[in-house]
Amino acid sequence: MTNETEQIRPLSLHERYSVARRNSTFPAVVVVAVAYPSSSVLPSQPSLENRIIELQRHFPLLYSSVEGVRTTKPYFKSRDEIWSPSEILFSTTYMPKADAKEELAEVFGEEPYVLGRKQDFWSGPAWQVRMHTHPESESSRAYLTLAIDHIYNDGRGLLALLEFLLADDISSLPYEKLSEIPRVEDTISMKPTMGYFLPIVFDKLLLPKLPNFIQPYFKKPTPWPSTVIRQSPVDCPPAQTLISLPLDLITNLKLVSKEHGIKTLHGLLKAAFMVSVWSVYRYTLTPFIVRGSTPRSERTSTLGHALCTGNYVSSHKVDIPMDGKDDFWVIAKKVADELIDPQAMQTGRMDMGMLAWVPDGEFDPPHEDPRRVTKWEDFFLSGAYSPAPFNESVSFSNLGVTKLPKGADDLIWGQEASPYAPPFNASVIGHEGGLRMIVVWKEGSAVIKEEVEQLKKVFEGVLRKLVEGVDNTTLEVLTKV
Repeated sequence: MTNETEQIRPLSLHERYSVARRNSTFPAVVVVAVAYPSSSVLPSQPSLENRIIELQRHFPLLYSSVEGVRTTKPYFKSRDEIWSPSEILFSTTYMPKADAKEELAEVFGEEPYVLGRKQDFWSGPAWQVRMHTHPESESSRAYLTLAIDHIYNDGRGLLALLEFLLADDISSLPYEKLSEIPRVEDTISMKPTMGYFLPIVFDKLLLPKLPNFIQPYFKKPTPWPSTVIRQSPVDCPPAQTLISLPLDLITNLKLVSKEHGIKTLHGLLKAAFMVSVWSVYRYTLTPFIVRGSTPRSERTSTLGHALCTGNYVSSHKVDIPMDGKDDFWVIAKKVADELIDPQAMQTGRMDMGMLAWVPDGEFDPPHEDPRRVTKWEDFFLSGAYSPAPFNESVSFSNLGVTKLPKGADDLIWGQEASPYAPPFNASVIGHEGGLRMIVVWKEGSAVIKEEVEQLKKVFEGVLRKLVEGVDNTTLEVLTKV
């Protein structure tokens, strides 16, 4: 297939931010990994090859390139031809493990690295599909992974793309036109209001210029980890763990959640994770504040948004001061209510809109650090190297409940830890097998593996106690392992 007319589309703020992440050597790659009981159940290679061709015909971002990546105005540009399936679809073997979930997590963990460190990324496809089979036995477990750079997609779009990749037929799907795919800020107001903007100007620009003896009267307490880090996350390796919760526990959690006026499981799970952070790190800061963010999908067909590509995300945040005497259900209710509060939603959109105010421009001559391609990369790298590199404590990203693909028995999703993300990043999804949560962090910055293992014990223990209906739900009692 060839293009009859060349088309272009400017990048959105978040898409350009993802370009900056790749330019500065920390690309964001979103991945979904699907587990099958044997390789005989995997989709066939010919069917995947045909579907990869079809998908590109329907969704032009899948074969578009990003031009001007070293400028302040990068843009998508349609190519003359779609990518060959051989440039997207690959077969490989995995290292067998005794535990199936550990095996799935290890397969998942390879994928961000493979696409993220791809040397010819700017001149090749931004997505890949890989089939993982046992090195010796065809009857053993097998896996299919789908990975795409965040420049081109978000979590919700990734899940839709997987559905279309594995669907029996996609002939009824629309044929999108690159130049007509809107950016999120073209369809939803994300521009910060003056009331939102002025406090930030005061904190970042005016307060530092006041005399030192006056500044403490105006400074707000900062959320964990603040400056409590061992070293910059830029210099730390990524790490991950998988939390698997059985379906019966999830079913009971939904019931007990509704009994306490919490309408969605997400609010309860996010609160439990934030409380677990307090339990492990509470002695490092006073007061102890956990700032939890949730990427919120703004994707909607009524606004003409792309069906399974593009970035349509805002970022919702909530600050929760915590103390051992606080009641869990009060915290959970606040977290849950904030998630559906219209004003909080709009603030989350303005948070994303603040990207328009990041210092911008090109370096002439070029910066001596090749990672600092423009002033955007310089700004984000400088923040990651600062004494307080984390603006948030936790990111809790939830794709909700999905149906497992035909023949599959497990599924997880997420991305690699980044120095531009909070200390903890949890990617959550539910399906017939229960709930799966990939948690990633930068090992040795604010977090180390031993602390994560303790946090997992606290988190799972809190959930079990809530289902058991314990009477005392204060944090100091509920988080005891």
